[in-house]
Amino acid sequence: MPDANKGAARPVLRRIPKQERSRERIDEILKVAMDLIGQKGIDAVTMKEIAALSGGPIASVYQYFPNKSAIIAMLYERYITNVTQFMQQGLSDVRVADDLYRATDALIDLYCFFVHSNPQIQDLINAIQADKMLADMDLIETRRLAGMFAMATEQFIDESLRDQYYRTTFMMCHLTVSIVRLTLKTPADEAKKILEDFKRSTRDQVRIFLESSPRPAH
Repeated sequence: MPDANKGAARPVLRRIPKQERSRERIDEILKVAMDLIGQKGIDAVTMKEIAALSGGPIASVYQYFPNKSAIIAMLYERYITNVTQFMQQGLSDVRVADDLYRATDALIDLYCFFVHSNPQIQDLINAIQADKMLADMDLIETRRLAGMFAMATEQFIDESLRDQYYRTTFMMCHLTVSIVRLTLKTPADEAKKILEDFKRSTRDQVRIFLESSPRPAH
């Protein structure tokens, strides 16, 4: 199983901020860029527009980011940091095998709430998939998140099934992003049913592994 702590290479800023004022400038650039991506789509956003709306000359953007892809990469890194945090939160209370059902439901709900509260995230993900280097980074991060879940819960899974368990977890992590994207594009009642169907399917996958794994004697 891949190392769950090994993610994609961190995007490198052209200049590393050392002062609070510089960090605030980067935060403002990223906030404006994210808002514009949500309003217009990534292709329509320009570095000049980001600079103008973030309150500075274009040179102040290029000072930190060599191009628009670098801004997207940094936005993606922040997105992944948030997803990693609630993955850790969702796994923190798993004590016994049956906790897996609750944990999978909770993680799907947390991710859905996160994206629905920040709908521009889907535009960011679309932008990531349109860039081969960033799409490769996304695949690495999805593997890492799947590894986090599998490694935190593999003690409940028979050793002979763990490779398959990792592959299934990887698949479900990837599908969660797609399902939540679908719920953003469908009417609310239908979206709710789709999400419940997906959670039920995920629980069924967990059940198959748990029922195929002997429970420890008490």
